[in-house]
Amino acid sequence: MQTSKILIMMATYNGEKYLREQLDSIINQTITDWELIIRDDNSLDRTVDIVKEYITRDKRIQLIQNDSDFHGAYYNFFGLINAVRVQEKNYDFYMFADQDDIWDSNKLELLQNFYHEVHTQGPTMIYADMRIIDGKGKETSPSMDHLMGINYINPITVYMAHKVYGCNTFFNYDLFSILPKITNDAAELVFLSHDNFITKVAALKGNVYFYPETVMGYRRYGSNVTSKHEYNFKMSRILKRLSKINDLAKDHALTYKQSMVAICLLRRQALSDSEQALLDKVENIIQRGGLYAVRMVLSEKIRWGKSAKTISRTVILFSKLYKKYLRDNEKEDK
Repeated sequence: MQTSKILIMMATYNGEKYLREQLDSIINQTITDWELIIRDDNSLDRTVDIVKEYITRDKRIQLIQNDSDFHGAYYNFFGLINAVRVQEKNYDFYMFADQDDIWDSNKLELLQNFYHEVHTQGPTMIYADMRIIDGKGKETSPSMDHLMGINYINPITVYMAHKVYGCNTFFNYDLFSILPKITNDAAELVFLSHDNFITKVAALKGNVYFYPETVMGYRRYGSNVTSKHEYNFKMSRILKRLSKINDLAKDHALTYKQSMVAICLLRRQALSDSEQALLDKVENIIQRGGLYAVRMVLSEKIRWGKSAKTISRTVILFSKLYKKYLRDNEKEDK
């Protein structure tokens, strides 16, 4: 088995309730050649004390604190990425960790082995399936992929549907080194998710692979960042959501707004003709909508996961309702 230095990046905020369990699951990995850098966003509970306690026990763990005026989950993760950039140290692989999940003890080993099985060359990201657990650690779903359909389809789908969770990604230095730099005070960080942004870079400039096995427990409960997402995509729920089509259109606008920001940043880099063509294609779908977008969904095999979800998303594209909220967002940014 090949082993390489892995950097795990964790952003924390008021995470005392579950942090020990997550740190223990990282420390107990079968692969030991890793480092963990934690960036805390001015927690008001005992999060920092817990991290410092673990630092005294394990020299692989480091703590940095957000001393800027910009706070929130996305600001914290991008600030962490920027802090890693300025270190005079590179790693073979990079990962993100949430403060409240539980990693299987062989997560690093499985993802690294899979990387060596599929990797050819260039920027590469791997992401995996995961179980969903509740606040007590009880499994509520054995597979996120089975529930939502998060497997990788093609590069253009990455720009239209957000299906990658940063806590379950594994990517190489080739990808980390070409990430467009976003300053810690960038206004886009209010809404730009680090995980899907990096996946867009990988899909354009390199390779994305899905590992179809579960390697962790992904904790969803009442107060954490993504608990508002309901993991139920039966047709009855889709029809219910379509009855509130404006809310669904707002969700679309946010996804597409993130893609437009990513496209703008990526166009500042050198692009091949095929890379430029992909970005043009995504931009045209978002800007035009309507029947043109529907034809592109079909011809490019764009999928949002399960069939019912793909149907509802295609209806929104056809309706063009999301475009109103794209314009509203643009006004708010000015």
